[in-house]
Amino acid sequence: MPSDASAIKFAYSIQNLLYNYYKSVPVNTTFFDKLPMGTTTSHLDNMTMSANVVTNLQGLQNQAMLGVQALSDFGSMASSWVVPSCTYTYPPVTNASSHIVNAYYIEASLCGAFIGLADYVQTPTAAFLMARLAAEHGIHASFLGSYMNAAPFSATNTMLTPAFTPESLLRVGSEVGMLGSYLGSCVPAPSAPCNGTVVIGDLNAMLVSAGATAPTIIGTGRISKTVSGVPSMTSSLAPQQFTGGAEKKGFNPLAGSFAFAAMLI
Repeated sequence: MPSDASAIKFAYSIQNLLYNYYKSVPVNTTFFDKLPMGTTTSHLDNMTMSANVVTNLQGLQNQAMLGVQALSDFGSMASSWVVPSCTYTYPPVTNASSHIVNAYYIEASLCGAFIGLADYVQTPTAAFLMARLAAEHGIHASFLGSYMNAAPFSATNTMLTPAFTPESLLRVGSEVGMLGSYLGSCVPAPSAPCNGTVVIGDLNAMLVSAGATAPTIIGTGRISKTVSGVPSMTSSLAPQQFTGGAEKKGFNPLAGSFAFAAMLI
């Protein structure tokens, strides 16, 4: 555990960002009634669309809290554990649509962050927790993304789920995988094991020893946004370390209507 302490503190800080974001936005059916089809009742659960969204967002907040608890419990096994103290800022919430987009943006960023953090821990139990949280956030991001686009997956995709190093996550920007604007300087990025460098490609990643030359990872690429705002994967002509993400600003919040949800009514 001591060797994993800085990575666990980083993980706690980003997980707590999500939990506190959810807590900062009071959700109720009135808030979501203005969504497209917000007052339409589904035959599946006899709930209005707005009531369904509220129920799920409350569930996501609870899951975020459980993630914080899991990291706190794991961290407290070390005598040196101190709960990181962070003052977060949050993306603005101007309406119900922006709240869903913001939640997607953070969930998707945390999915990639926890995938990346698996390369920064050394104990199997820590790696298990990173994998579990990455899966958790990936599921949440896919669910939230379904509200924004009915066909989020592409047959021409050339990379797996984006993964981010801690240094990448601390960058300031408006792309998925950049949370520096909201985390500030509350927590430093942990060092990779053995003072190495983690290099992430579109299919694999590797730990490069200190002083060694990073090998080429074939097929690395960036995520670019399409006109419709759906992230699409495009391979770079010259192999390079993955540093990009789907631009949050490119999304058209809930464009047109709840296309996916409409199929369930």
